[in-house]
Amino acid sequence: MANLGVKLYYLRTRERALSQQAAADALGIRQATLSHLERGRSLPNHELLKTCCEFYDVTPTFLLDDARGVVPRPTERWTLRDAIVTVGMTVEAARSDVEPLGDDRTLVHLAPGAEFFDAEAAAIRRSRFAQGSAALEQALRAKAHHERRLERELLDELDEHPRRRTGAAAIRERRTVL
Repeated sequence: MANLGVKLYYLRTRERALSQQAAADALGIRQATLSHLERGRSLPNHELLKTCCEFYDVTPTFLLDDARGVVPRPTERWTLRDAIVTVGMTVEAARSDVEPLGDDRTLVHLAPGAEFFDAEAAAIRRSRFAQGSAALEQALRAKAHHERRLERELLDELDEHPRRRTGAAAIRERRTVL
């Protein structure tokens, strides 16, 4: 899966659509330092790691765990770090926020502004019971394939000479065309 540098590069170019200089200025570091971080030549200190987490809205676990993919899940967002539902907790929900699955189980839509079971995961869960576990396995394989393709694309971009890279402006332009 993805390392810290690839994740930082993804967050800067795909989510924030910033140039390396603009991101470095926002983080309070030199552009060369950010380049070294993205290329895996150095690691951030504790202070810089926290600053990156706040700036890119991701948790330290997401950035530091190489087993995680390039794209952060909703539960890996810095702004939701204190709102994560975990084992042993109880969730209160209105009756209208409960959706039966038909197998003596239900999906519960949590409080507004806090997605803990994102739309993709809910769709996969629904399809599992509607079509069997084959649909779930196929969706998980497709997601893993997409993650691997995205990581390869990001690594290829990082290997390019900085003056030949697509750049944040071109990526922003590509997004508006799609």
